[in-house]
Amino acid sequence: APSPFFAHAVAQEVAQKTGQAAVAAPTTDAQAHAIFDKAVAAVKAAKTTQFTAQMSFGSEMDAMVPPELRCKQRFTIRFVDGPRAKGAAGMPTFPVDSIRAETLDGPSIGKVTILDGGKMMQIDSSKKTYTQGGTQSAMSAMMSVPALPEWLSEFRESDNATDAEAKAAAAHSFKLTGTTTIDEIECDVITFVSEVKMSMGIVENTGEDDGDGEGEGERHGRAEPTVQPNGMKVTLYQTMAIGRTDNLPRQLATKADFSGMGEGGMQDGPTVTVTALTLDPKVEDSAFAMTIPAGYTKVDIEMPNMMGGGPGGPGGEGMAPGMPPQLAIKIGDPALDFTLTNLEGKEVTLASLKGQVVLLDFWATWCAPCKALMPSLQKIHDDYKGKGVAVLGVNTSERKANAAKEYMAKQKYTYGCLLSGDDLAQAYGISGLPTLVLIGKDGKIVLTEGGMSSESGAALRKAIDAALAK
Repeated sequence: APSPFFAHAVAQEVAQKTGQAAVAAPTTDAQAHAIFDKAVAAVKAAKTTQFTAQMSFGSEMDAMVPPELRCKQRFTIRFVDGPRAKGAAGMPTFPVDSIRAETLDGPSIGKVTILDGGKMMQIDSSKKTYTQGGTQSAMSAMMSVPALPEWLSEFRESDNATDAEAKAAAAHSFKLTGTTTIDEIECDVITFVSEVKMSMGIVENTGEDDGDGEGEGERHGRAEPTVQPNGMKVTLYQTMAIGRTDNLPRQLATKADFSGMGEGGMQDGPTVTVTALTLDPKVEDSAFAMTIPAGYTKVDIEMPNMMGGGPGGPGGEGMAPGMPPQLAIKIGDPALDFTLTNLEGKEVTLASLKGQVVLLDFWATWCAPCKALMPSLQKIHDDYKGKGVAVLGVNTSERKANAAKEYMAKQKYTYGCLLSGDDLAQAYGISGLPTLVLIGKDGKIVLTEGGMSSESGAALRKAIDAALAK
């Protein structure tokens, strides 16, 4: 199953022109392209819209995904003409439209998110709390409305080269593949394949003013993450269902190939389905009013779980790639001892690695960001071979006994892999995958990361070099 981080990162980044490139000569079906162009025109012509949307990952994978990312949400949107507001480095364009999202089911039922004029408010009636903020908080709030269809912002981009046009240009396979019925609307289904860059890291916030006189990072005493534009190339396989009567998209499903193996190596991704769609309804200003409810307490915005079910099961707290995870240990603490079995059936203990720098990568075969990280780990293993560095994947949260062994062999990874690491992951307090733990020669924790801060692993390599020098 994909992690929710994969769902958000890929689904959002496909809406960017930057980093997209054709992977082969286009093979475009003229009929499919005409249907796509009509969909773009229909969305761009809208002034307001209301609809219900829900994200799913398939029957098997939905169990691995936090329920707050699978909730049904009711949207009311008033569009603003003109280019989208540019996001922070590497982030997708930010909608300047007025958006109201109401959560209709799941653990956050009743929560209302309002974005208007670059500011946001979230109201949680179950807890009687509210959150307010400017651009930084609004960016975070967008993460809590995962069902918002990407094509709304993408199709309405109105500069010279639209994101929608860039997507069509990038697609090296673009064709009509069938029909389906969604919400009693007969739809044409078009399929397109394109190549994008999936960001792997973060850069620090510069202390941007959030509308209250102080930077978001300054107020919380830490830097807020923004996604870097660099990253690994991912081939996306997407299908879009477009209504025949109104030319409006009703569903978008995404799959991705991280391994370069084509459709056989695809990682299932999100499907966003739209129902009860109404175009150009009358929307009152009051729908976007940011009025503080009487008796409610102000709280800081919470980043949603973006990494999926970690060792503790679905719903564990996640982190953006490169973010220091919240663990049960801290830098300078002695690493936790372990006795685990490797792929050859031999026991490996922390004591047996004394005097080496040890890099532990907690991962699972169903975790897309884990797979995205593994080529970089293999490169680190190769570059530090014979230099006193042990790179060990700690496999956890697997559903199939031989999944890790089969995947390592299939990808021809040669760094170490330890099996059944659930207890060790729980002892470390790991709740999101992947998580990296670097241990110095003295057996103490040197660094922890949620993922890797860049494809090259520059920060991790610097920490390894420093640990070797001690």
